Amino acid sequence: MDMTCHICGHTANYLEFTYLCQGGCPACGESDLRQCPVCGARCIFSRAESLEDEEVKMKELAEKLAGIVKSRDPQVMAEAKNLLEQLYKMNQRWNIPSLQQFLKDRQRELFM
Repeated sequence: MDMTCHICGHTANYLEFTYLCQGGCPACGESDLRQCPVCGARCIFSRAESLEDEEVKMKELAEKLAGIVKSRDPQVMAEAKNLLEQLYKMNQRWNIPSLQQFLKDRQRELFM
């Protein structure tokens, strides 16, 4: 899940932003307070907002994966592998059975 610094605009996986405190404290609520690795600004990471964005991204990645045809081109197959890996990781958080089945089917179709 990506986050963007509101000061310098740096965007990266939220884990690259230094953890300062976790939700539950009055200042953060259910969010994490993190520090930008570029400018040092304190940034709030909202898991709820991030999950909304991730849902849209999952749909986009799944559509892209659905459009890939088995190929001898290593770049095409590397892209398919990358998409599968991203979607598998995302679905560990979401646990969507139909997405899990889609990923298994596409993996079989493309790599077996």
